[in-house]
Amino acid sequence: MATTLRSRLLLTYLLVISVVLCILGGALALYLYRNPYESRLAAQRLRFVSTVLLRRAEQFAGRSTEELQALVERGDETFDVRVAIINRRTGALVDSRAGEAGGLPDLAVLQANQRLVGLSAFRDDQDVAWLFVLRPLPAGDFLLLATPRPSRTIAWLVRDEFFLPFVQAGVIAFLLAVLLSLWVARWVAGPLQRISQAAQQVVAGTYERIPPQGPEEVRRLSQAFNTMAGQVVASQTAQRNLVANVSHELKTPLTSIQGFAQAILDGAVRQPEALMNAAQVIYDEAGRMVRLVQDLLDLARFDAGIARFDFAPISLKGLLEALVERFSRQARLAGVIIRLQLDDLPDIQADADRLTQVFTNLIDNALKYSPRGGEVLVEGRALAGFVEVRVVDGGPGIPVEELDKVFDRFFQLDKSRPGGESRGSGLGLSIAREIVRAHQGTIQTLNNRQTGEAQTGTTLLVRLPLHIQALGERGGG
Repeated sequence: MATTLRSRLLLTYLLVISVVLCILGGALALYLYRNPYESRLAAQRLRFVSTVLLRRAEQFAGRSTEELQALVERGDETFDVRVAIINRRTGALVDSRAGEAGGLPDLAVLQANQRLVGLSAFRDDQDVAWLFVLRPLPAGDFLLLATPRPSRTIAWLVRDEFFLPFVQAGVIAFLLAVLLSLWVARWVAGPLQRISQAAQQVVAGTYERIPPQGPEEVRRLSQAFNTMAGQVVASQTAQRNLVANVSHELKTPLTSIQGFAQAILDGAVRQPEALMNAAQVIYDEAGRMVRLVQDLLDLARFDAGIARFDFAPISLKGLLEALVERFSRQARLAGVIIRLQLDDLPDIQADADRLTQVFTNLIDNALKYSPRGGEVLVEGRALAGFVEVRVVDGGPGIPVEELDKVFDRFFQLDKSRPGGESRGSGLGLSIAREIVRAHQGTIQTLNNRQTGEAQTGTTLLVRLPLHIQALGERGGG
């Protein structure tokens, strides 16, 4: 029955309301049944009568038992209360209702049950409850005034003038509480139902933003769902783009390999030199595919959090000097001057192979995009708590609208720009960013005009902390 949150909330509210009304109704019925108000009125009447009779206490002095009996019966007839005189030693001397009601208890019992504040009561030998007042007389006896304790039946409660208004008020309160429960259940469960419907829409491939409504916890849940759904949509878009980009990147080398292999099989290529050229093209394109697959595997490991890092103290200065030396021949062939300008850099905690991969990619890109006669500057300096490395090329720079895109996967500048034919797959900078992030550093791209340099070109700025918070391997693989 209660399968939805709204129905469960409604049933919970109704149960709580019913329990509260039943408790209040039971307390009211018990109050009316015991009728303490009428009991207090009866006790006050007894005290008043005792005061009146004690003012005439001399009429009880020196009387015989028959005369005292007549006096107490006359008092009973006048005030409609049971009147008795109790002797300290012998007990009841006279009783206005002797023979009509149960016998009176001993004086000690009466004195024990007497209360200065509240109601004094006793039960006679017929188990009838009496309210009483016990007052001392001048002669040493005691004057007892008693009246039956008021009691009402359940049927009387239903007919009582106080009962019906309370019942009407309870019914009205219950109906109002039901309406309020419906509103509260809808107020709480409505946003959750919208979130459930939105989740089903995301599964179906559509997404609509949920306006945060309802209680604070539900609003936070709505905001978290919007963030999650946005990330899911972005992930789906990225996956589609990844498949399209990988297909496009693999299509070109596969077409070249297939074409040259077909030419060799058809006998169109017979000369040894032509065969060597075809084999070289097949080898180069196969190598390009291997590098692309390796880059994709690296990115997949980063995304899954299983990329391996071996952190240890390394000399960043020595690493950069070795890289510049390695690229010196490529720079001479390209007609580009590569210059190294390093401060006395401190050792840092890092994975040497991974950082080599980062700066190899940055220097290689700088050489490819720098024109003949240009210059590539590798600059390093130590700052408070971290080191900063700049790789500056002398190329045409990057359009401002594309600066934030260079780290996107498969992003490539226009092929008309320098380096267009020798460019890679567009994954190098994405991998470099993931490696720098794993070192708790930052990497960004700036046009030299933005950095205040006089020449044109692009600056790749890498900042690495001297110490990272967690050392050791990250993941496996």
